[in-house]
Amino acid sequence: MNKIARIFSILVVFFLLCPALSQADIVYIKNGDKLFGTIQSPTFTVQAPYGKVSLKTELLKSINYKDGSIGRWTMVTINNDRFSGTLLNDSIQFIEEDGKRRQLSREQIQRIVREISGPSHSITTTIFTMKNNDRFSGEFSNAGLQVRANHITKSIQPGEINRIEFTEDYHAGTTILLENGDLISGTLKQNQIRLAPDAVSEFTIATSSLRSIQFNAPKMVLNKFGNTNRVEKDGDGDGIPDFADICPDTPHGVAVSQDGCRKKTEIAKSVNNHHAIQKQPAGNFDLILFDFDRFELKSQYYTVLDEVALMLSRNPHTAIEIMGHTDNVGTPEYNQVLSEKRAKTVKNYLVQKGVENDRLFPVGFGYTINQASNESETGRALNRRVEMSPISDQQTLAYQQ
Repeated sequence: MNKIARIFSILVVFFLLCPALSQADIVYIKNGDKLFGTIQSPTFTVQAPYGKVSLKTELLKSINYKDGSIGRWTMVTINNDRFSGTLLNDSIQFIEEDGKRRQLSREQIQRIVREISGPSHSITTTIFTMKNNDRFSGEFSNAGLQVRANHITKSIQPGEINRIEFTEDYHAGTTILLENGDLISGTLKQNQIRLAPDAVSEFTIATSSLRSIQFNAPKMVLNKFGNTNRVEKDGDGDGIPDFADICPDTPHGVAVSQDGCRKKTEIAKSVNNHHAIQKQPAGNFDLILFDFDRFELKSQYYTVLDEVALMLSRNPHTAIEIMGHTDNVGTPEYNQVLSEKRAKTVKNYLVQKGVENDRLFPVGFGYTINQASNESETGRALNRRVEMSPISDQQTLAYQQ
């Protein structure tokens, strides 16, 4: 009987300890240490260029500090929304796995990772992209927009809009793609827009802070979330365990940072009086368009891709993501395969031009991300495309003319 009682006591202790052991937040310290435990601070707040953003810890996925950029912190939510700016928490409360309570100052912290998992599902939402590259989903709270176009002011309701693109100087013009496929170019009368992000409180932002608003956009979100048992597996063998690895498929031998992604090297910028340098924002390459149900490159895009290959040869530490897309004609499965073929076609062309294979990352999205409305042939033609985006910390790339 005593033996049974001892076994029972051991089991009780085991199950009492398991919840604590499964709470395994990770804090990377700037001196190289790595702490496992549980975050006790209830919220994290950053001062972004467009306003102050506070996020409950239960909705937090990670916080990163970017070396060499003063005051640059990035909060990522469990549903992959991103808010960046200056972290306003002077310190965080943390309990290590052995029960030791610690107060970590902001200056000590390099990165915080929370082990978040759970089943997910797709939703249709509005996605806001800021000019500082923050990206988050939520609700567009304005009842309508006033647009001045061709000397006429037009009122447009959110339900009519597919996408809004803002120029660097929003006074110079705004392009609005309507759900019916019409394009309106003009000047937005509103200087501010009210919005309600999913993860933080409603706030007002200046129109000049926005890069784009995509209405009726698909997004994967978690049904539920919770910390999982920590398993120190490293699927891609880069030295960063899977639970802390943002880039789990890094090619073998590539040097990575603490988040498991390849280390970025700053791209040198120069000015030549005889040959102007064009500074192009990341993700602003020309679109490569395809004929219906085809994935062969059209000759008119050879020059565009030759310029991309030239840029990559002059920026040897830059990699690019090649994103294939389709219109909505056909099944999701067929279009997924077609989008992947389009991305691989562009990759193969760049490889033939001398770009290293491991700097090119093709991926297909099927018809889940639209450039225009699929209700018209003009819109579907714009959706049959490949987009390219540099994988780099820098927001500009040098093109030698």
